[in-house]
Amino acid sequence: MACRISAVMGVFGLLAASSSAAQEMPNPQAMQMQVQQIMQQRPREAEDAARAFLMLVAPERLKGLDSLREQANAGHNQPLVVVDGVPVSSPPSQDQYWMEVAQLTVQFDMVQKLNGRDSVRAQLVSRMFGLEANARAAQRAYRTASESNRPAIHRQIVVIIDQHFDLEDMLRDLEIAGAGSRRDHRAEFIKFAVDDIVRDAVRPQ
Repeated sequence: MACRISAVMGVFGLLAASSSAAQEMPNPQAMQMQVQQIMQQRPREAEDAARAFLMLVAPERLKGLDSLREQANAGHNQPLVVVDGVPVSSPPSQDQYWMEVAQLTVQFDMVQKLNGRDSVRAQLVSRMFGLEANARAAQRAYRTASESNRPAIHRQIVVIIDQHFDLEDMLRDLEIAGAGSRRDHRAEFIKFAVDDIVRDAVRPQ
């Protein structure tokens, strides 16, 4: 789920539009492998990096990360589920927490590498990743919300994606000339991104 939101945003694609950036940035497949590796190995330093990055880009989400961690720790006390004689690997709460940690850690590394070459782009990407952290939080809230509360969360996601779109354009203006055509279809792109997040939130786990 977390990686789906990043795929919608396309931050890497914007950076890759610059040939100099593309030469030094990892490809999307490599970044996905890094996320999966952290989820499997669960190193303590990844948790520290995730918290440090969240403090920089979305400090209001720290309590949310702590809440995910508490749920993950509580999952250790849950009985192991066995399906067809095969133990289920991890409770969903643990996977959810470590997915968030892995996503933040990989993004932090990406921003640090980018900052060494271009602090302006690094700042924009950091702000985009902060919005993505809030989008993932809203997506999790949408998944468990009642039908009466979902419209309000939907509106929050629209606001987040709208702000992200503005940052995308700022980054794209640095990388690609002629972003006007994309702006002409702003509402369509925002609706597509929001609908994708909402669909993923209600998709059966």
